[in-house]
Amino acid sequence: MSKSGIRTKTVVMREYDEKELQKATVELAEHATKFAQEFAECDGDIFYSTYKELQNKTWDYEREKEISSMIKVGPKWDYENHVVGEYRYRDI
Repeated sequence: MSKSGIRTKTVVMREYDEKELQKATVELAEHATKFAQEFAECDGDIFYSTYKELQNKTWDYEREKEISSMIKVGPKWDYENHVVGEYRYRDI
């Protein structure tokens, strides 16, 4: 490990990231389907809560996609240098 504590992700960490990305993808698809169905049933009117759910799931998916592309882990998050905070993996 380097002095800064930044290192390459382990296989287990990368597998965890992939699992979280897959989960976010499924949840996004489910909410997109709900949104489309509600849009069709209500002639274009959407409940604000349905819109917010889709927006949140989209944000979750984009975050997991970004984290999955990061190859390093360290003591602190550093998005600019593509470093994931090690606390993300403490429970795996």
